[in-house]
Amino acid sequence: MTKFIITKLLILAVFWVNTQLFAQDDITAQEVIQNVQNAYKDITDAKASFSQTIKFNKSKAQSSSGTLYIKKENKYRIETGSNTIVTDGSTSWSYTPSKKQVVIDHYKETGNTFSPNKYLFQYPENFYSDLTGTEKLSGKDVYVLSLKPRESGYVKSAKLWVGKDDWIIKKIYIVTDESSSTYSIKNIQTNIGVANSKFTFSPPEGTEVIDMR
Repeated sequence: MTKFIITKLLILAVFWVNTQLFAQDDITAQEVIQNVQNAYKDITDAKASFSQTIKFNKSKAQSSSGTLYIKKENKYRIETGSNTIVTDGSTSWSYTPSKKQVVIDHYKETGNTFSPNKYLFQYPENFYSDLTGTEKLSGKDVYVLSLKPRESGYVKSAKLWVGKDDWIIKKIYIVTDESSSTYSIKNIQTNIGVANSKFTFSPPEGTEVIDMR
């Protein structure tokens, strides 16, 4: 979990929404969600830069940044200076260069899994959503949505910042029992034809391989 909470990170597809009218823009949370869903519907793959800040209970915040590649069917690759996490939807690799070590396991989709695809291609199910206002983010107008789970689970609450001009999610804030995490997504490129080879991993020579399968 400490390796990369973004792997359990980033959005969108079928709904449950408890909406409120946001009078200033005359738009509801449900309408924002529908627009986001439409924006992501035709996206098959994407590349983006990101930054994240994670604070575990009673510990200092940890910050990192890197590059994210995603493709539908649970494929993603996350690269930072300290770690690379890759999955092709069936096998996952977690590589730590400083340790010269890679851990290989089956990809597991559980209630606690918080993968980029789950949050960049589908909204979390069983959450209520409220449109709480608008803000400026990197000079752009965004809608702010607050999410609350219908039932208790791994995620206790979340907030999403959605671009007014393109309906793309720009920022995510998540609270769990163990931590609070903020993810900012920038320089998003969609449908660029990310090769499937991006979602497999061959460890460099001399790497210790720990196979958990």
